[in-house]
Amino acid sequence: MRRWVIDQHGRDSLRIDEASLPTPAHDEVLAKVSSVALNARDLMMIEHGMGLALTFPFVPASDMAGVVEAVGQDVARFSVGDRVISNFLPDWIDGHPQGSASEPSYRALGGHYPGVLAEYVCFSEAWFTKAPTTLDDEHACTLPVAGLTAWFSLVEQGHLKAGETVLLPGTGGVALFALQIATAHGAKVIITSASDDKLRRAEALGATHTINRVTTDVVSEALAHTGGRGADHVLELVGGDNFARSVEAVAGRWSDFRDRASGRGAAERSDDPHSSEGSRYPRHRHRPSPGAGRSGASCGSHWAKAGD
Repeated sequence: MRRWVIDQHGRDSLRIDEASLPTPAHDEVLAKVSSVALNARDLMMIEHGMGLALTFPFVPASDMAGVVEAVGQDVARFSVGDRVISNFLPDWIDGHPQGSASEPSYRALGGHYPGVLAEYVCFSEAWFTKAPTTLDDEHACTLPVAGLTAWFSLVEQGHLKAGETVLLPGTGGVALFALQIATAHGAKVIITSASDDKLRRAEALGATHTINRVTTDVVSEALAHTGGRGADHVLELVGGDNFARSVEAVAGRWSDFRDRASGRGAAERSDDPHSSEGSRYPRHRHRPSPGAGRSGASCGSHWAKAGD
């Protein structure tokens, strides 16, 4: 079978490699990969490894969709022909994730574990989930990182309700999933971008209000659109100077997705047509009341990683 690998850090090291087709062990599933979603994290893994000690040759990428080709004798959850998607954190089934605040767990596909940018992958059956019947493979493969990051932040942690307002800086993968999830829940969505064309496309997906962050002051516009109250939820996807703007615009809760290594967020890259937004463990912060001050110090003190 063919697979993409790197032999050292740097995209110039990417090459197609030939490898033997795996035979599934008693608890494993062999899946033929049909679609792979590329995230910003995948680029960082290729460029510098995000501080992980990679084993070379290294297969990148974490998000795939495909079809089961063979199963081990003890596999009970899947049969040949089933459509599957990968689990980004295969060791985390439920409860608290592994790791701590000082030493987060990065035991993910396409990092600690081999990636999925190959014709076939062979993993434990616990590392797969059945693909939704309502999505084709190209759409289903985007769920493990971008889709679940948005869902976990807004729904699992944020308890999003109809009528609330969500502010989304940027139009990358997480933001577009959050836009559609929030709209489906009956929430109002304010979304920003440097591109009027992307804003028009966001409107077509259900955005209530769009802001060109280059020509318009985002905070003033967001506050004006919410009658001075601010947004109930802000997904901080940009980082840098935008972090302070998110604090100023939030009335209730924001989720922080900035890259830990760089302090930047995916939306800084999401206006680049060649980039793809990746996943981060979201951190959440509550603002005590709409009447509180507009500085970061005035906000509540509760932070939580995804899964806490």
